[in-house]
Amino acid sequence: MTVNPMDVIRMALDREKIAYRDYTEYARIATQPEIRDLFHYLAGEEKKHVKLLSDEIEKETHQEM
Repeated sequence: MTVNPMDVIRMALDREKIAYRDYTEYARIATQPEIRDLFHYLAGEEKKHVKLLSDEIEKETHQEM
């Protein structure tokens, strides 16, 4: 089975977006400040990953033109 690297990047982007959404929601409902802070931190990390993967897709899209 041949795997297209861009398909893997798109799949990873989808997963990162879901993780960001989930961590943001968990931070919203967390009652302990330490747990809330942890989820805010994790959401921030996922946001960086979303940006990184989105930029890679954008770069690849422009190279194909």
